[in-house]
Amino acid sequence: MIKQRVGIFRLTDCEVYTMDYSTYKNINQHVTNWAEIEKLFIAKCFMTIEDRVFSFLSMSSEERYEYLSQSKPDLLQHIPLQYLASMLGVTPETLSRIRKKIIS
Repeated sequence: MIKQRVGIFRLTDCEVYTMDYSTYKNINQHVTNWAEIEKLFIAKCFMTIEDRVFSFLSMSSEERYEYLSQSKPDLLQHIPLQYLASMLGVTPETLSRIRKKIIS
């Protein structure tokens, strides 16, 4: 694996590790149970997507904000409001109203 700085958009400092395709195809020779690890990772990704879709279908914007503030409070401190609003499916103005309502 290669640790490198890449020219991607990021909100905070991060490290990105990459591997080329041939390394990926041969990783199971070096990592015990790679197929199982990969399967679990993909399943976790699908569950995350499913939870997000379910929250949009079943929760109000206020409930989504409350859930986000309880499950990932660090995001509220580090992510600009316009990105949080986008994650919640609301405008920045609506997010400001939600936050004001919760605070008071």
